[in-house]
Amino acid sequence: MKKKAENSTVNYDPEKVTESVEITFTKVTGSGNTTINGQIRKEGAVVGSVSYDERGGFLITSLKPYASLTSEEVSAVHSSIPGYVQEMLEE
Repeated sequence: MKKKAENSTVNYDPEKVTESVEITFTKVTGSGNTTINGQIRKEGAVVGSVSYDERGGFLITSLKPYASLTSEEVSAVHSSIPGYVQEMLEE
């Protein structure tokens, strides 16, 4: 049989951004595209998301409710995400 498409999904352990903020990522590779999705949590509550699409050429970080994060936590999230995405893309 000839394969029509083959997808690969990788789930990662949460990455600690600060003492109380972590991001859990999932990477899906298939059909000539890689997507990465992440869920940002603070003390167990969802406070944002991360979306990357290789084909679409975008990386979106959303923080909601924004007021639930300190300015230091916001800076830590924004500065850490590009490195995490790059690391997953290089695997």
